[in-house]
Formats: sequence, C-alpha cells, structure tokens
Amino acid sequence: MDRPLGTARRYAEAILDLAADAAGAEAQVAELERPAEVVRAPGARLILDDPRAATADRVAALERAAGGAFGTHTRSLLTMLAARRRLADVPAIAEAAREEIDERAGVTQARVSAATELGAAERAGLEAQATKIAGGQVRMSYDIDTSLVGGVTLRVGDRLIDGSVKGRLARMRERIVYRQLSGAAG
Repeated sequence: MDRPLGTARRYAEAILDLAADAAGAEAQVAELERPAEVVRAPGARLILDDPRAATADRVAALERAAGGAFGTHTRSLLTMLAARRRLADVPAIAEAAREEIDERAGVTQARVSAATELGAAERAGLEAQATKIAGGQVRMSYDIDTSLVGGVTLRVGDRLIDGSVKGRLARMRERIVYRQLSGAAG
C-alpha cells in the first residue's frame, strides 16, 4: 500500500490520542484493522458508500461484515466517515495508526517488494539488513510486484535500496541517454 495521506495521519493520531496507554492504542489499531479489511474487499465500497442508505445503516453493515460491534471511538470515526462518504479512507487510517504506534515505540517500517514469493532464508536476510539500516527494531511487510522482473526493493523508513532488474534497467537507460546527450553537446 502507498504511504497514508496526511488526512489519514491526522485521523489516526486523533484516535490514538484517545487511548489511555500503549496497550489501549494497540487495541484501537487492532479494532480499526477489522473494518479496514472489509473496506478493502472488492465491491465493498459500492455498498458502504451507497448514498441511498442511511449513515447508521452503512456503519451497522460494516460492523456485521467485520464480525461484531465496534468500540465508541471506532464507531464515531466510522460514522463521521460514512456521513462524508469517505469509508474508502479506513485502510489508510488503519495503516497510519499502525505507523504512528511504531513511531512512538521507536520501530521503523521496512517494506520489501519482490518479483516472486521470497523464502524464509531470503526474508531473514532482508530483515537483518533492514535492522542494520534502521539501527533498531523494524516491522517488515512484504508484497509481490511482478513489474520488478526479478530481484527486490527494500524501503527502510525513507531510504530505498533498489536491487530489482527493473531498477537496474532504468539506471542503465539513464546512463545511455546521458552519454548520448553528453556526446551531442560536445
């Protein structure tokens, strides 16, 4: 997933600030991830953002689909988002809340994109490299991006290490174009 939007970050910070302690904040994020999963499902937003349904009915449908009632803070947030037809933002808010908790705890986000599924040994090597780069604890996430052709990209915080075939080809292309332009100018 892309980095959360500024609005999602503000909602995440606000809902986490309502938690009494770190355990409460963790529970809040876990609860927020339930509706986020529902909203991510194909076609869910068409139903949840249906302008013909009352806001309360959309939140109730989301609760049923997520497997049970939400706490007061989550329900208030979802009601506000439903009224504004912004339930599509729930996954970004949940991601931003997770990142905020990690930031408060000194944990760095590390994201690996690979052309194919990685084995346990490859994951362990990447986690060790990410931990070294971050200089501390990391939370790893993995995704498959077939456009990379081969290899992986590793993003640790704001630092990107591109070891993909796609990245190498792009850098090679840049060098060729630069040489052609340099030769034409001289």
